[in-house]
Amino acid sequence: MKIRALTTGLTLLFPLAAAAASGSWSGDSAGGKVSVGNQTLTSRPLNTTLPPAATLSRISWRISLLSAPPPGLQIKLCSQEKCIRLDSLSGQKSVGSSLTARGPFYFVYTVESQGQLLPPLNVVKNQLTINYY
Repeated sequence: MKIRALTTGLTLLFPLAAAAASGSWSGDSAGGKVSVGNQTLTSRPLNTTLPPAATLSRISWRISLLSAPPPGLQIKLCSQEKCIRLDSLSGQKSVGSSLTARGPFYFVYTVESQGQLLPPLNVVKNQLTINYY
């Protein structure tokens, strides 16, 4: 009798679990190089395989540079519709509605300075993990 009650209870809960499906996606891309300040570097796109109705909940990122970041480095993560500012080379952030699930995603780098960058900004790799529901 206990097994039948447990089976019935699980059967009733299963549709709720399916409706609240969640998951994660990870990808990476090569970077690029900027040797003069006030230029923009856009990474190669990260094409996601998120479900069409996905809502982003959290992102994690890691950016690898060939040398130390130059003063004035600003980093954004962008989707087709919006960009959000990233305040470090690695971290995680709850995104809620501040970023949509419509990819592709890409990183945008600018260095707020004049003249030649010594050493240049050389982005080796961009990594992104997206948690969604």
